Amino acid sequence: MGAVITSKGREIIAGRMRGSSPTQAEPLNVAWGLNPAGLAAGVPDVGLFKEAPESRVAGTSSIVTTTTPNDTYQVTGTMTAGTGETIAEVALSDSASKPTAVDAVQTSSTVIGSNSATSLIVANGANFAVNQYIQVRTEVMKITAISTNTLTVTRNQNGGAGAISTIALNDAVTGGNIPGVANVTNGSLFFHADHGAQTLATGDQVSYTLTTKFS
Repeated sequence: MGAVITSKGREIIAGRMRGSSPTQAEPLNVAWGLNPAGLAAGVPDVGLFKEAPESRVAGTSSIVTTTTPNDTYQVTGTMTAGTGETIAEVALSDSASKPTAVDAVQTSSTVIGSNSATSLIVANGANFAVNQYIQVRTEVMKITAISTNTLTVTRNQNGGAGAISTIALNDAVTGGNIPGVANVTNGSLFFHADHGAQTLATGDQVSYTLTTKFS
């Protein structure tokens, strides 16, 4: 299991520090996802690997002690499965709603199975805009042009470890914001963690306790 404060999350922390009434919203909204490929969360992430259909839940935040007094920000929240599904990731966001820019890859890996390909076909290109950032699996890309449902992208953005070589049919394409950018509505991810797959039936619940320790 990996749990990270994203690069955007660091900006969110700084934003909460400034002013007596900071304009930066508190990142206490819990989201979970399917993570069907068993991917590892990373600092560059701008979205979940594949957010589940349930609505996000406003968690309960507190300041707790881990090592020194009051050194940890904690959010607790309970998610309820609306259908049978397997959950394997969780995140915190400053938005109670999901990102507006979400779609799925419509080209198989045999066509774009290259870490140098710069065209990505999605179901509906109207869901996105030029200069938005998107996450596909573990890679963040920047959209530089859109022609109907074909996105032209610049690969390996936001300090990523490298362009991935496998993108499969129906992989999620999720818009999100990197530091200094806010052009995807509801697209700012504070915390992202992958975890062991939990196979759930309708009505099953998972209670999360998510902590950010400052050291």
